[in-house]
Amino acid sequence: MRTDKKPKILSFSHYGPLYGANRSLLTLLTATRDQIDWWVICLEDGDFPKELARNGIECRVVKFANDIHKAPRFPQWFHSIKRFVFNVLAALYIALLVIRKRIDLIHTNSSVIFFGALVAFFSGRKHLWHIREFVYEDYQLKYNFGKSSFRFWANKAARIICISKSIAQKRVIEAGVTAPHVVIYNGLVDTLPEVSPRVRPETPLAGIVGIIDPAKGQMIAVKAVNALVKKGIPIKLEIVGEIGDTAYYEEIAAYIKEQGISEHIQFTGFTKDIQSIYRRLDVLLMCSPNEALGRVTIEGMMYGVPVVAFDSAGTSEIVQHGQTGLLYRSDEYSLAAELERLLNDHSLYAGLAGRAREHVFQNFTITKYRDNFIREVESCRQS
Repeated sequence: MRTDKKPKILSFSHYGPLYGANRSLLTLLTATRDQIDWWVICLEDGDFPKELARNGIECRVVKFANDIHKAPRFPQWFHSIKRFVFNVLAALYIALLVIRKRIDLIHTNSSVIFFGALVAFFSGRKHLWHIREFVYEDYQLKYNFGKSSFRFWANKAARIICISKSIAQKRVIEAGVTAPHVVIYNGLVDTLPEVSPRVRPETPLAGIVGIIDPAKGQMIAVKAVNALVKKGIPIKLEIVGEIGDTAYYEEIAAYIKEQGISEHIQFTGFTKDIQSIYRRLDVLLMCSPNEALGRVTIEGMMYGVPVVAFDSAGTSEIVQHGQTGLLYRSDEYSLAAELERLLNDHSLYAGLAGRAREHVFQNFTITKYRDNFIREVESCRQS
């Protein structure tokens, strides 16, 4: 393949809202637009395609099927085959467009879809596959044809891009994927936002940000705050994010009512204005036991919000205990203990905020994200 021209890359996105994976992809697209000619196909309309249009990036909404399910539909094998056949037909059509538009490489932004792998296979193009989720452990999803189906298509990729070492270990090494892989952390900023010095207020506002789902652990945060309230420690909790699991939300709401802590807990809903979130929070909680990396965690650190997070998966790669944040290792009582420690130690509170910002600036810049991705693109083009 010639490497003396600007490469054309087709990227596939598996949903329309501007959540974490799409926000990270948007950052990548805008950061590399001078080096790469992008074309994006999105499964559904939403804020993400609209944002691409505002940035002058070509995007088309094309219906295809995800390759995962949460609740099996009887008979599941029939629905799996039906989805696969639909995807094969759609992929053949897109592959013809890929050839006609002289696309050089195919990029897929999530491991819950094999559609990009199908298009790459039918068009004879190399496939760069961004793995951004655990699938089984975080969202309790299952592949329609089992884990072996992911391994089959992953092994055909020219490069697997993992967003953390934890993802590389679980989704590539332990899964038996032999395709070349690399860890590239998401980049969020090149210039840190200006923030005022962090001073712990009399009644701190803790926050947990993300879709309301058992995978994000909002209930642990609520129970930890309840434990502190019962000890007479003043604190409030803001739960930011839309409802993903209605039953889980209702369980949380019932617990809040039962414990009589409604005045200490507020639900905000989803917002695209991340600055407003982190500028009003005094502490950020990350309670997900299986976070692939934790964009929210990095955002909080970027704005100088001290983080108390569950010590696991990608979160443990971001937060250095006692240096850039605090880690808890078990249940709500462990979280409450670390939160109380933070709120009682003004020196620790201020120190974590400052060191966290520096840590983000050293490790999660857009420039590093861009350069590392372009390096892999060039490597694929030359091989």
